[in-house]
Amino acid sequence: MTNIPAGYGVCPCCGGSGRVKLSEGDAWMRAWKDLSYYDPETDTKTCHNCGGQTMGGKAIGYTKLDKATGKGCHHEYVGRNAGRCYTIYTCKKCGSSYDIDSGD
Repeated sequence: MTNIPAGYGVCPCCGGSGRVKLSEGDAWMRAWKDLSYYDPETDTKTCHNCGGQTMGGKAIGYTKLDKATGKGCHHEYVGRNAGRCYTIYTCKKCGSSYDIDSGD
């Protein structure tokens, strides 16, 4: 993990690694070894709390600080339609946001 910028904290989901263990619902990924977000060597997937959920798909290991706790945020995103196939997601706890354009 790189240095954490001011105003950010270690991601509470991946502990800063950018990777999380598979849940029971993710077991199907083991059959698809070519998925870019699944690593069969470590049996982990990209963390979807610190960047893996974005269009770039790159987990960075840290998040903005949760305003209530002052620690890295376990996001609670709410989506807002901003166009036909364009959605902006904003976290209720820290204000972090990202957008997804799924195309027409």
